[in-house]
Amino acid sequence: MKSFNYIYRVLLIMTASFNSFVFSQDMLDQNQISYRPPKVAGTFYPADSDSLKNLMVEYLELNQPKKVNSKIYGLISPHAGYIFSGSVAGKAYREVSSEKYDVVVVISPSHYKSFKGSSVFNGEAYVTPLGVTKVDTEFAKMLSSINENVFLSNLGHSWSESSSEHSLEVQIPFIQTVQPEAKIIPIVMGSQDFQTIHSLSTALIKSIKSFSKKVLLVASSDLSHFYDYNTARKLDISLIKILTSYDYFRFSSQFYLRKIEACGGGPIATVMIVCEKLGANKLVPIKYANSGDTPAGKSRMDRVVGYFAAAIVEDEEYDGIFLPSFTDEEKEILLNTAIESIKRTVINSNSKTDEHEKIFVPRNLGEFLSCFVTIRKSGKLRACMGHTYPNSSLIVEVEEVAKLAATQDYRFGPIYKSELDSLEIEITVLSRFYKVFDLSEIIIGRDGLFIRYENSTGILLPQVATENKWDIETFLKNLCRKAGLPENYYTKPDVELYRFSSIIIQQEE
Repeated sequence: MKSFNYIYRVLLIMTASFNSFVFSQDMLDQNQISYRPPKVAGTFYPADSDSLKNLMVEYLELNQPKKVNSKIYGLISPHAGYIFSGSVAGKAYREVSSEKYDVVVVISPSHYKSFKGSSVFNGEAYVTPLGVTKVDTEFAKMLSSINENVFLSNLGHSWSESSSEHSLEVQIPFIQTVQPEAKIIPIVMGSQDFQTIHSLSTALIKSIKSFSKKVLLVASSDLSHFYDYNTARKLDISLIKILTSYDYFRFSSQFYLRKIEACGGGPIATVMIVCEKLGANKLVPIKYANSGDTPAGKSRMDRVVGYFAAAIVEDEEYDGIFLPSFTDEEKEILLNTAIESIKRTVINSNSKTDEHEKIFVPRNLGEFLSCFVTIRKSGKLRACMGHTYPNSSLIVEVEEVAKLAATQDYRFGPIYKSELDSLEIEITVLSRFYKVFDLSEIIIGRDGLFIRYENSTGILLPQVATENKWDIETFLKNLCRKAGLPENYYTKPDVELYRFSSIIIQQEE
Protein backbone atom coordinates (compact mmCIF):
# COMPACT_ATOMS: atom_id res chain seq x y z
CA MET A 1 0.00 0.00 0.00
CA LYS A 2 2.91 2.37 0.79
CA SER A 3 4.45 1.79 -2.64
CA PHE A 4 1.07 2.41 -4.30
CA ASN A 5 0.63 5.70 -2.44
CA TYR A 6 4.14 6.74 -3.44
CA ILE A 7 3.44 6.03 -7.11
CA TYR A 8 0.13 7.87 -6.84
CA ARG A 9 1.87 10.98 -5.44
CA VAL A 10 4.51 10.83 -8.17
CA LEU A 11 1.80 10.64 -10.85
CA LEU A 12 0.09 13.66 -9.33
CA ILE A 13 3.34 15.64 -9.52
CA MET A 14 3.83 14.55 -13.14
CA THR A 15 0.28 15.67 -13.94
CA ALA A 16 0.88 19.10 -12.45
CA SER A 17 4.08 19.46 -14.47
CA PHE A 18 2.44 18.37 -17.72
CA ASN A 19 -0.59 20.59 -17.20
CA SER A 20 1.67 23.56 -16.47
CA PHE A 21 3.32 23.02 -19.84
CA VAL A 22 -0.02 22.87 -21.65
CA PHE A 23 -1.36 25.92 -19.88
CA SER A 24 1.74 27.86 -20.81
CA GLN A 25 0.75 27.27 -24.43
CA ASP A 26 -2.96 28.00 -23.95
CA MET A 27 -3.47 30.45 -21.12
CA LEU A 28 -6.90 31.43 -22.38
CA ASP A 29 -10.10 31.97 -20.49
CA GLN A 30 -12.01 28.67 -20.55
CA ASN A 31 -14.97 30.39 -22.19
CA GLN A 32 -12.84 31.19 -25.22
CA ILE A 33 -12.47 28.70 -28.04
CA SER A 34 -9.23 26.81 -27.47
CA TYR A 35 -7.51 23.48 -27.09
CA ARG A 36 -8.59 21.59 -24.00
CA PRO A 37 -5.54 20.39 -22.04
CA PRO A 38 -5.55 17.03 -20.24
CA LYS A 39 -6.88 17.31 -16.71
CA VAL A 40 -6.71 13.73 -15.47
CA ALA A 41 -3.34 12.75 -16.94
CA GLY A 42 -1.27 11.46 -14.05
CA THR A 43 -4.29 10.28 -12.09
CA PHE A 44 -6.54 8.33 -14.46
CA TYR A 45 -3.74 7.55 -16.93
CA PRO A 46 0.01 8.28 -17.28
CA ALA A 47 1.10 11.85 -17.87
CA ASP A 48 4.09 11.00 -20.07
CA SER A 49 3.63 9.86 -23.65
CA ASP A 50 5.96 6.85 -23.55
CA SER A 51 4.21 5.27 -20.57
CA LEU A 52 0.83 5.98 -22.13
CA LYS A 53 1.88 4.45 -25.45
CA ASN A 54 3.06 1.33 -23.65
CA LEU A 55 -0.27 1.03 -21.86
CA MET A 56 -2.12 1.35 -25.17
CA VAL A 57 -0.12 -1.59 -26.53
CA GLU A 58 -0.86 -3.60 -23.39
CA TYR A 59 -4.59 -2.86 -23.29
CA LEU A 60 -5.37 -3.08 -27.01
CA GLU A 61 -3.58 -6.40 -27.59
CA LEU A 62 -3.73 -5.82 -31.34
CA ASN A 63 -2.03 -9.15 -31.99
CA GLN A 64 -5.08 -10.98 -30.62
CA PRO A 65 -8.11 -11.91 -32.78
CA LYS A 66 -11.16 -9.67 -32.82
CA LYS A 67 -14.62 -10.81 -31.77
CA VAL A 68 -16.55 -8.91 -34.45
CA ASN A 69 -16.47 -9.36 -38.21
CA SER A 70 -19.49 -7.17 -38.95
CA LYS A 71 -19.70 -3.46 -39.72
CA ILE A 72 -19.28 -1.50 -36.49
CA TYR A 73 -21.27 1.69 -35.87
CA GLY A 74 -20.69 2.19 -32.17
CA LEU A 75 -18.83 1.15 -29.03
CA ILE A 76 -19.50 1.10 -25.31
CA SER A 77 -16.35 1.77 -23.29
CA PRO A 78 -15.71 2.30 -19.55
CA HIS A 79 -14.07 5.41 -18.13
CA ALA A 80 -12.41 4.64 -14.80
CA GLY A 81 -8.70 4.97 -14.11
CA TYR A 82 -6.76 2.82 -16.55
CA ILE A 83 -5.41 0.53 -13.82
CA PHE A 84 -9.02 -0.52 -13.25
CA SER A 85 -10.83 -0.30 -16.61
CA GLY A 86 -8.12 0.19 -19.23
CA SER A 87 -7.99 -3.46 -20.22
CA VAL A 88 -11.75 -3.56 -20.81
CA ALA A 89 -11.76 -0.29 -22.78
CA GLY A 90 -8.87 -1.51 -24.90
CA LYS A 91 -10.84 -4.55 -26.04
CA ALA A 92 -13.62 -2.30 -27.33
CA TYR A 93 -11.24 -0.12 -29.33
CA ARG A 94 -9.32 -3.10 -30.69
CA GLU A 95 -12.44 -4.00 -32.66
CA VAL A 96 -12.13 -0.81 -34.77
CA SER A 97 -8.33 -0.75 -35.07
CA SER A 98 -8.36 -1.92 -38.70
CA GLU A 99 -11.20 0.38 -39.76
CA LYS A 100 -10.90 4.02 -40.77
CA TYR A 101 -13.44 6.54 -39.51
CA ASP A 102 -13.60 10.22 -40.41
CA VAL A 103 -15.28 11.30 -37.17
CA VAL A 104 -15.59 9.74 -33.72
CA VAL A 105 -18.52 11.05 -31.66
CA VAL A 106 -17.78 10.54 -27.96
CA ILE A 107 -20.72 10.91 -25.57
CA SER A 108 -20.16 10.96 -21.83
CA PRO A 109 -22.19 11.74 -18.71
CA SER A 110 -21.45 14.70 -16.45
CA HIS A 111 -20.25 13.57 -13.04
CA TYR A 112 -19.65 16.97 -11.46
CA LYS A 113 -22.12 19.46 -12.92
CA SER A 114 -25.79 19.05 -13.78
CA PHE A 115 -27.29 21.05 -16.63
CA LYS A 116 -30.13 20.71 -19.10
CA GLY A 117 -29.34 19.10 -22.44
CA SER A 118 -26.11 18.05 -24.15
CA SER A 119 -23.00 20.19 -24.46
CA VAL A 120 -20.99 19.87 -27.68
CA PHE A 121 -17.45 21.15 -27.07
CA ASN A 122 -17.03 24.59 -28.60
CA GLY A 123 -13.26 24.34 -28.70
CA GLU A 124 -10.88 23.27 -31.43
CA ALA A 125 -9.27 20.17 -29.95
CA TYR A 126 -8.70 17.84 -27.02
CA VAL A 127 -5.07 17.37 -25.93
CA THR A 128 -3.50 14.34 -24.22
CA PRO A 129 0.14 13.30 -23.71
CA LEU A 130 -0.18 11.55 -27.09
CA GLY A 131 -0.89 14.82 -28.87
CA VAL A 132 -3.73 16.89 -30.27
CA THR A 133 -7.01 15.56 -31.67
CA LYS A 134 -9.00 18.15 -33.58
CA VAL A 135 -12.73 18.68 -33.29
CA ASP A 136 -14.76 18.55 -36.51
CA THR A 137 -16.06 22.09 -36.03
CA GLU A 138 -18.29 21.99 -39.12
CA PHE A 139 -20.02 18.86 -37.85
CA ALA A 140 -20.27 20.36 -34.35
CA LYS A 141 -21.98 23.50 -35.67
CA MET A 142 -24.50 21.45 -37.66
CA LEU A 143 -25.20 19.21 -34.66
CA SER A 144 -25.81 22.16 -32.35
CA SER A 145 -28.16 23.95 -34.75
CA ILE A 146 -30.98 21.37 -34.80
CA ASN A 147 -32.62 21.84 -31.40
CA GLU A 148 -32.07 23.91 -28.28
CA ASN A 149 -31.21 20.91 -26.11
CA VAL A 150 -27.97 20.28 -28.04
CA PHE A 151 -25.65 23.27 -27.98
CA LEU A 152 -22.04 24.44 -28.35
CA SER A 153 -20.57 25.08 -24.92
CA ASN A 154 -17.75 24.54 -22.45
CA LEU A 155 -20.19 22.99 -19.98
CA GLY A 156 -18.79 19.62 -18.97
CA HIS A 157 -15.56 20.31 -20.87
CA SER A 158 -14.09 22.87 -18.45
CA TRP A 159 -10.41 22.54 -17.59
CA SER A 160 -9.97 25.30 -15.01
CA GLU A 161 -12.27 23.89 -12.33
CA SER A 162 -10.97 21.70 -9.52
CA SER A 163 -13.21 18.82 -10.61
CA SER A 164 -13.03 18.39 -14.38
CA GLU A 165 -14.98 15.73 -16.26
CA HIS A 166 -12.86 12.62 -16.80
CA SER A 167 -15.29 10.29 -18.57
CA LEU A 168 -14.78 11.83 -22.00
CA GLU A 169 -11.08 12.62 -21.72
CA VAL A 170 -10.05 9.04 -20.90
CA GLN A 171 -11.47 7.85 -24.24
CA ILE A 172 -9.23 10.16 -26.28
CA PRO A 173 -5.89 8.28 -25.98
CA PHE A 174 -7.56 5.12 -27.31
CA ILE A 175 -9.03 7.07 -30.23
CA GLN A 176 -5.64 8.69 -30.92
CA THR A 177 -4.08 5.23 -31.06
CA VAL A 178 -6.58 3.31 -33.22
CA GLN A 179 -8.00 6.23 -35.26
CA PRO A 180 -5.10 8.72 -35.44
CA GLU A 181 -6.51 10.63 -38.42
CA ALA A 182 -10.08 10.94 -37.18
CA LYS A 183 -11.57 14.13 -35.84
CA ILE A 184 -13.81 14.05 -32.80
CA ILE A 185 -17.14 15.42 -31.58
CA PRO A 186 -16.94 15.55 -27.76
CA ILE A 187 -20.39 15.64 -26.12
CA VAL A 188 -21.22 15.75 -22.41
CA MET A 189 -24.81 15.03 -21.37
CA GLY A 190 -25.68 17.34 -18.48
CA SER A 191 -28.90 15.40 -17.89
CA GLN A 192 -29.88 11.88 -18.91
CA ASP A 193 -33.66 12.03 -18.98
CA PHE A 194 -35.85 10.85 -21.86
CA GLN A 195 -36.01 14.28 -23.48
CA THR A 196 -32.23 14.74 -23.47
CA ILE A 197 -31.74 11.31 -25.04
CA HIS A 198 -34.42 12.07 -27.64
CA SER A 199 -33.04 15.51 -28.53
CA LEU A 200 -29.45 14.31 -28.87
CA SER A 201 -30.47 11.22 -30.87
CA THR A 202 -32.50 13.35 -33.26
CA ALA A 203 -29.70 15.86 -33.76
CA LEU A 204 -27.08 13.16 -34.33
CA ILE A 205 -29.15 11.25 -36.87
CA LYS A 206 -29.91 14.38 -38.89
CA SER A 207 -26.29 15.56 -38.76
CA ILE A 208 -24.71 12.22 -39.65
CA LYS A 209 -27.09 11.72 -42.57
CA SER A 210 -26.28 15.25 -43.81
CA PHE A 211 -22.53 14.55 -43.97
CA SER A 212 -20.88 12.01 -46.25
CA LYS A 213 -18.48 10.94 -43.53
CA LYS A 214 -17.89 7.62 -41.84
CA VAL A 215 -18.82 8.07 -38.18
CA LEU A 216 -18.11 5.96 -35.10
CA LEU A 217 -20.14 6.61 -31.94
CA VAL A 218 -18.73 5.89 -28.48
CA ALA A 219 -20.78 5.74 -25.27
CA SER A 220 -18.65 6.29 -22.18
CA SER A 221 -20.03 4.48 -19.15
CA ASP A 222 -19.18 2.36 -16.15
CA LEU A 223 -21.79 0.01 -14.66
CA SER A 224 -22.68 -0.64 -11.01
CA HIS A 225 -20.82 1.21 -8.27
CA PHE A 226 -19.59 0.12 -4.84
CA TYR A 227 -21.29 -3.23 -4.27
CA ASP A 228 -19.46 -6.34 -3.19
CA TYR A 229 -17.95 -8.40 -6.01
CA ASN A 230 -20.70 -11.02 -6.38
CA THR A 231 -23.59 -8.55 -6.07
CA ALA A 232 -21.99 -6.28 -8.66
CA ARG A 233 -21.57 -9.12 -11.14
CA LYS A 234 -25.21 -10.16 -10.71
CA LEU A 235 -26.47 -6.60 -11.25
CA ASP A 236 -24.20 -5.97 -14.21
CA ILE A 237 -24.93 -9.24 -16.00
CA SER A 238 -28.65 -8.51 -15.69
CA LEU A 239 -28.11 -5.11 -17.32
CA ILE A 240 -25.94 -6.59 -20.06
CA LYS A 241 -28.72 -9.05 -20.94
CA ILE A 242 -31.04 -6.10 -21.57
CA LEU A 243 -28.45 -4.45 -23.80
CA THR A 244 -27.79 -7.60 -25.81
CA SER A 245 -31.52 -7.80 -26.59
CA TYR A 246 -31.10 -4.29 -28.06
CA ASP A 247 -34.00 -3.10 -25.94
CA TYR A 248 -32.97 0.51 -25.42
CA PHE A 249 -36.55 1.42 -24.40
CA ARG A 250 -36.51 -1.01 -21.49
CA PHE A 251 -32.93 -0.05 -20.66
CA SER A 252 -33.60 3.70 -20.58
CA SER A 253 -36.87 3.20 -18.67
CA GLN A 254 -35.24 1.12 -15.94
CA PHE A 255 -32.25 3.47 -15.88
CA TYR A 256 -34.58 6.44 -15.37
CA LEU A 257 -36.32 4.60 -12.51
CA ARG A 258 -32.89 3.69 -11.02
CA LYS A 259 -33.63 -0.03 -11.28
CA ILE A 260 -30.34 -0.57 -13.10
CA GLU A 261 -26.99 1.18 -12.72
CA ALA A 262 -24.81 2.70 -15.41
CA CYS A 263 -23.46 6.20 -14.87
CA GLY A 264 -23.54 6.69 -18.65
CA GLY A 265 -26.98 5.23 -19.25
CA GLY A 266 -27.97 8.25 -21.33
CA PRO A 267 -24.96 7.94 -23.65
CA ILE A 268 -25.55 4.18 -24.02
CA ALA A 269 -29.23 4.62 -24.97
CA THR A 270 -28.40 7.46 -27.35
CA VAL A 271 -25.69 5.53 -29.15
CA MET A 272 -27.90 2.44 -29.49
CA ILE A 273 -30.76 4.49 -30.95
CA VAL A 274 -28.56 6.38 -33.41
CA CYS A 275 -26.68 3.27 -34.51
CA GLU A 276 -29.96 1.46 -35.18
CA LYS A 277 -31.13 4.27 -37.47
CA LEU A 278 -27.81 4.10 -39.33
CA GLY A 279 -28.16 0.36 -39.93
CA ALA A 280 -27.04 -1.48 -36.79
CA ASN A 281 -29.17 -4.32 -35.45
CA LYS A 282 -27.09 -6.07 -32.82
CA LEU A 283 -25.04 -5.36 -29.69
CA VAL A 284 -22.09 -7.71 -29.24
CA PRO A 285 -20.54 -8.00 -25.75
CA ILE A 286 -16.74 -7.84 -25.95
CA LYS A 287 -15.60 -7.99 -22.33
CA TYR A 288 -16.97 -7.57 -18.83
CA ALA A 289 -15.00 -7.19 -15.61
CA ASN A 290 -15.09 -5.17 -12.45
CA SER A 291 -12.41 -3.51 -10.39
CA GLY A 292 -12.16 -6.61 -8.23
CA ASP A 293 -10.76 -8.49 -11.23
CA THR A 294 -7.73 -6.16 -11.40
CA PRO A 295 -4.55 -6.24 -9.28
CA ALA A 296 -5.26 -2.68 -8.12
CA GLY A 297 -8.76 -3.58 -6.94
CA LYS A 298 -8.15 -6.93 -5.24
CA SER A 299 -7.95 -5.30 -1.81
CA ARG A 300 -11.49 -3.87 -2.09
CA MET A 301 -13.66 -6.79 -3.15
CA ASP A 302 -16.42 -5.37 -0.95
CA ARG A 303 -16.59 -2.17 -3.01
CA VAL A 304 -16.18 -2.65 -6.75
CA VAL A 305 -17.17 -0.87 -9.98
CA GLY A 306 -18.35 -2.67 -13.12
CA TYR A 307 -16.87 -2.20 -16.61
CA PHE A 308 -18.29 -3.31 -19.96
CA ALA A 309 -17.04 -3.18 -23.53
CA ALA A 310 -19.36 -3.79 -26.48
CA ALA A 311 -19.64 -3.21 -30.21
CA ILE A 312 -22.85 -2.16 -31.94
CA VAL A 313 -22.92 -3.72 -35.38
CA GLU A 314 -24.85 -4.49 -38.52
CA ASP A 315 -25.09 -8.26 -38.84
CA GLU A 316 -26.64 -9.22 -42.18
CA GLU A 317 -27.30 -12.76 -40.97
CA TYR A 318 -29.10 -11.62 -37.82
CA ASP A 319 -32.82 -10.92 -38.21
CA GLY A 320 -33.19 -9.11 -34.88
CA ILE A 321 -36.62 -10.64 -34.26
CA PHE A 322 -37.30 -11.20 -30.58
CA LEU A 323 -40.81 -12.68 -30.73
CA PRO A 324 -40.88 -16.47 -30.54
CA SER A 325 -43.21 -18.80 -32.41
CA PHE A 326 -45.43 -20.20 -29.70
CA THR A 327 -46.62 -23.79 -29.84
CA ASP A 328 -50.27 -24.63 -29.24
CA GLU A 329 -49.30 -26.01 -25.84
CA GLU A 330 -47.55 -22.75 -24.89
CA LYS A 331 -50.54 -20.69 -26.01
CA GLU A 332 -52.85 -22.86 -23.94
CA ILE A 333 -50.62 -22.49 -20.87
CA LEU A 334 -50.58 -18.70 -21.23
CA LEU A 335 -54.35 -18.46 -21.68
CA ASN A 336 -55.00 -20.74 -18.72
CA THR A 337 -52.56 -18.70 -16.63
CA ALA A 338 -54.45 -15.49 -17.47
CA ILE A 339 -57.88 -17.05 -16.86
CA GLU A 340 -56.90 -18.57 -13.52
CA SER A 341 -55.20 -15.34 -12.43
CA ILE A 342 -58.37 -13.37 -13.15
CA LYS A 343 -60.54 -15.90 -11.30
CA ARG A 344 -58.25 -15.98 -8.26
CA THR A 345 -58.10 -12.20 -8.15
CA VAL A 346 -61.87 -11.76 -8.40
CA ILE A 347 -62.63 -14.52 -5.89
CA ASN A 348 -59.78 -13.33 -3.62
CA SER A 349 -58.12 -16.74 -3.61
CA ASN A 350 -54.42 -17.15 -2.84
CA SER A 351 -54.10 -20.52 -4.59
CA LYS A 352 -51.51 -20.90 -7.35
CA THR A 353 -52.13 -21.88 -10.94
CA ASP A 354 -51.26 -25.40 -11.98
CA GLU A 355 -48.65 -24.05 -14.37
CA HIS A 356 -46.66 -22.46 -11.54
CA GLU A 357 -46.57 -25.76 -9.74
CA LYS A 358 -45.05 -27.51 -12.71
CA ILE A 359 -41.35 -28.32 -12.60
CA PHE A 360 -40.96 -27.67 -16.31
CA VAL A 361 -42.03 -24.47 -18.06
CA PRO A 362 -41.55 -24.30 -21.85
CA ARG A 363 -38.56 -22.17 -22.82
CA ASN A 364 -40.51 -19.48 -24.67
CA LEU A 365 -42.60 -18.79 -21.58
CA GLY A 366 -39.44 -18.15 -19.59
CA GLU A 367 -38.29 -15.38 -21.95
CA PHE A 368 -38.47 -11.79 -20.76
CA LEU A 369 -41.34 -10.44 -22.87
CA SER A 370 -43.99 -7.83 -22.11
CA CYS A 371 -47.69 -8.35 -22.75
CA PHE A 372 -51.20 -6.96 -22.49
CA VAL A 373 -54.27 -8.90 -21.41
CA THR A 374 -57.54 -7.85 -23.04
CA ILE A 375 -60.87 -8.90 -21.50
CA ARG A 376 -64.06 -8.77 -23.55
CA LYS A 377 -67.64 -9.45 -22.54
CA SER A 378 -70.18 -10.27 -25.22
CA GLY A 379 -67.67 -9.06 -27.79
CA LYS A 380 -67.24 -5.64 -26.17
CA LEU A 381 -64.10 -4.36 -24.46
CA ARG A 382 -64.29 -4.88 -20.69
CA ALA A 383 -60.66 -4.25 -19.69
CA CYS A 384 -57.16 -4.04 -21.15
CA MET A 385 -53.95 -3.63 -19.15
CA GLY A 386 -50.30 -4.42 -19.70
CA HIS A 387 -46.64 -3.52 -19.38
CA THR A 388 -44.56 -1.67 -21.97
CA TYR A 389 -41.46 -3.64 -21.03
CA PRO A 390 -41.01 -6.88 -19.08
CA ASN A 391 -39.98 -7.10 -15.45
CA SER A 392 -39.97 -10.90 -15.39
CA SER A 393 -40.57 -13.98 -17.52
CA LEU A 394 -43.57 -14.01 -19.85
CA ILE A 395 -45.58 -16.51 -17.82
CA VAL A 396 -45.21 -14.33 -14.72
CA GLU A 397 -45.99 -11.21 -16.75
CA VAL A 398 -49.24 -12.78 -17.99
CA GLU A 399 -50.30 -13.66 -14.46
CA GLU A 400 -49.54 -10.18 -13.11
CA VAL A 401 -51.04 -8.29 -16.05
CA ALA A 402 -54.23 -10.37 -15.87
CA LYS A 403 -54.61 -9.27 -12.23
CA LEU A 404 -54.24 -5.65 -13.32
CA ALA A 405 -56.85 -6.06 -16.04
CA ALA A 406 -59.28 -7.61 -13.56
CA THR A 407 -58.94 -4.80 -11.03
CA GLN A 408 -57.12 -1.69 -12.29
CA ASP A 409 -58.71 -0.61 -15.58
CA TYR A 410 -60.55 2.40 -14.21
CA ARG A 411 -62.32 3.04 -17.51
CA PHE A 412 -64.60 0.08 -16.80
CA GLY A 413 -64.22 -0.79 -13.14
CA PRO A 414 -63.23 -4.17 -11.62
CA ILE A 415 -64.43 -7.52 -12.89
CA TYR A 416 -67.21 -9.06 -10.77
CA LYS A 417 -67.63 -12.71 -9.84
CA SER A 418 -70.92 -12.87 -11.72
CA GLU A 419 -69.10 -12.00 -14.97
CA LEU A 420 -66.43 -14.70 -14.87
CA ASP A 421 -68.24 -17.25 -17.03
CA SER A 422 -68.98 -14.75 -19.81
CA LEU A 423 -65.49 -13.31 -20.36
CA GLU A 424 -63.28 -13.73 -23.43
CA ILE A 425 -59.52 -13.43 -22.92
CA GLU A 426 -56.90 -12.25 -25.39
CA ILE A 427 -53.15 -11.98 -24.75
CA THR A 428 -50.95 -9.68 -26.83
CA VAL A 429 -47.23 -10.43 -26.53
CA LEU A 430 -45.14 -7.40 -27.47
CA SER A 431 -41.83 -7.08 -29.26
CA ARG A 432 -39.29 -4.57 -28.03
CA PHE A 433 -40.01 -0.94 -28.91
CA TYR A 434 -38.39 0.71 -31.96
CA LYS A 435 -37.94 4.47 -31.92
CA VAL A 436 -39.74 6.23 -34.79
CA PHE A 437 -38.15 9.25 -36.47
CA ASP A 438 -40.18 9.16 -39.69
CA LEU A 439 -43.90 8.37 -39.91
CA SER A 440 -43.22 6.30 -43.04
CA GLU A 441 -41.72 3.67 -40.72
CA ILE A 442 -45.20 2.87 -39.35
CA ILE A 443 -47.19 0.06 -40.98
CA ILE A 444 -50.87 -0.41 -40.14
CA GLY A 445 -51.59 -4.00 -39.16
CA ARG A 446 -48.01 -4.68 -38.10
CA ASP A 447 -47.32 -1.91 -35.63
CA GLY A 448 -48.67 -0.77 -32.32
CA LEU A 449 -47.64 2.69 -31.16
CA PHE A 450 -46.40 4.31 -27.96
CA ILE A 451 -46.14 8.07 -27.40
CA ARG A 452 -44.36 10.05 -24.71
CA TYR A 453 -44.35 13.78 -24.11
CA GLU A 454 -43.11 15.11 -20.78
CA ASN A 455 -45.18 13.20 -18.19
CA SER A 456 -47.86 12.02 -20.62
CA THR A 457 -47.77 8.58 -22.24
CA GLY A 458 -50.15 6.47 -24.28
CA ILE A 459 -50.16 3.15 -26.08
CA LEU A 460 -52.39 1.49 -28.69
CA LEU A 461 -51.99 -2.15 -29.71
CA PRO A 462 -51.60 -3.11 -33.41
CA GLN A 463 -55.06 -4.68 -33.64
CA VAL A 464 -56.75 -1.43 -32.56
CA ALA A 465 -55.93 0.30 -35.85
CA THR A 466 -56.90 -2.78 -37.86
CA GLU A 467 -60.21 -3.34 -36.08
CA ASN A 468 -61.19 0.32 -36.49
CA LYS A 469 -59.91 0.55 -40.09
CA TRP A 470 -57.74 3.58 -39.27
CA ASP A 471 -55.11 5.11 -41.51
CA ILE A 472 -51.80 6.25 -39.99
CA GLU A 473 -52.99 9.80 -39.31
CA THR A 474 -56.13 8.63 -37.52
CA PHE A 475 -54.07 6.09 -35.57
CA LEU A 476 -51.70 8.83 -34.40
CA LYS A 477 -54.49 11.23 -33.48
CA ASN A 478 -56.18 8.58 -31.35
CA LEU A 479 -52.83 7.74 -29.77
CA CYS A 480 -52.49 11.38 -28.71
CA ARG A 481 -55.99 11.33 -27.24
CA LYS A 482 -55.14 8.15 -25.34
CA ALA A 483 -52.18 9.99 -23.78
CA GLY A 484 -54.34 12.98 -22.89
CA LEU A 485 -52.63 15.18 -25.47
CA PRO A 486 -54.06 17.37 -28.25
CA GLU A 487 -54.58 15.18 -31.32
CA ASN A 488 -51.88 16.89 -33.41
CA TYR A 489 -49.09 16.59 -30.84
CA TYR A 490 -47.48 13.69 -32.66
CA THR A 491 -46.06 16.28 -35.07
CA LYS A 492 -44.09 18.10 -32.35
CA PRO A 493 -40.32 17.54 -32.63
CA ASP A 494 -39.92 16.94 -28.89
CA VAL A 495 -42.55 14.16 -28.81
CA GLU A 496 -41.24 10.59 -28.73
CA LEU A 497 -42.87 7.89 -30.85
CA TYR A 498 -42.16 4.16 -30.72
CA ARG A 499 -43.55 1.28 -32.73
CA PHE A 500 -43.75 -2.40 -31.85
CA SER A 501 -45.12 -5.62 -33.29
CA SER A 502 -46.98 -8.36 -31.46
CA ILE A 503 -48.32 -11.90 -31.34
CA ILE A 504 -51.99 -12.24 -30.43
CA ILE A 505 -53.13 -15.31 -28.50
CA GLN A 506 -56.90 -15.82 -28.40
CA GLN A 507 -59.28 -18.37 -26.97
CA GLU A 508 -60.82 -20.71 -29.50
CA GLU A 509 -64.50 -20.08 -30.14
